Amino acid sequence: MSTLKEMGEHEVVRRLTARLGAHAELMTGAGDDCAVVRLADSPIDQVYTTDPLVEGVHFKAGEKSERVGNKAAGRVLSDLAAMGAHPRWLLVNVVAPADQQFEDLENIYKGMNALCARFGAVIIGGDVARGPVLELHLFGIGELPAGTALLRSGARPGDEIFVSGPLGCSIEGRHLDFTPRVEEGIFLRESGMVHALIDVSDGVATDLRHILKQSATGALLDADLIPCNGTLENALYDGEDFELLGTVAPDASEMLRLKYAERFGSELTVIGRMTGEAGVLKLRDGKGVRTLEAKAFEHFKNVPEP
Repeated sequence: MSTLKEMGEHEVVRRLTARLGAHAELMTGAGDDCAVVRLADSPIDQVYTTDPLVEGVHFKAGEKSERVGNKAAGRVLSDLAAMGAHPRWLLVNVVAPADQQFEDLENIYKGMNALCARFGAVIIGGDVARGPVLELHLFGIGELPAGTALLRSGARPGDEIFVSGPLGCSIEGRHLDFTPRVEEGIFLRESGMVHALIDVSDGVATDLRHILKQSATGALLDADLIPCNGTLENALYDGEDFELLGTVAPDASEMLRLKYAERFGSELTVIGRMTGEAGVLKLRDGKGVRTLEAKAFEHFKNVPEP
């Protein structure tokens, strides 16, 4: 028998997803930001995602309730943004101790509703249960034209790698106050120029590996090009930035970045390129080129000893 701590989050997910079913209407299953489903004869694909938010893991006790609500909804909306989807419906399950202040829950919903309203999403239901700490479990549904979802599997060797904003040090407060890049994700999908897309939730050095795995490619990042809050180490490994990370063909990169800047008044920053070394992530800095180690936070493994 193996414990979850011995296995770590990524191995747990790998082995559990191997037990998931298949269906003719399931276009993309586990392994991307969202699952993609196409109903028979429909011109619309539906995308599905879910995310937990647990006190003591994703936020500290005593945080302002509206900020907790913003993060809870924002994590799900960010997944939908990474597919280029229009958010539609959210379901919320609440787990809380019996002495939880109801007014705090109301304010959490206030934060969730305010963010959802910005992007046309609606919370339509959920459930409540008793537990030792406050937990919010959200399930989101979005829509996009059939066959247009931006997947992790579309990157090609030679593609330029871009990011939608600075990375690192989200723990200083941005992880609660961020705005998911929903409109940006839709724009990138509609541009027709983006090959692969993901949101940066676990750090660029970790999330880019998901694209490498699904696309059977490698990548070379340029340390001097990565926009950092704090140090390069922060940018590579902190996570919870919820910026968009994607790839585009070199001959389309300039046009994409120009149109993006005209639309949003901010820049897509090129930080490297995809390579043909499948699964290998490298970094060029002042000392030369080196292979980056995988050392992101993992649930279950990164647990302090009692």
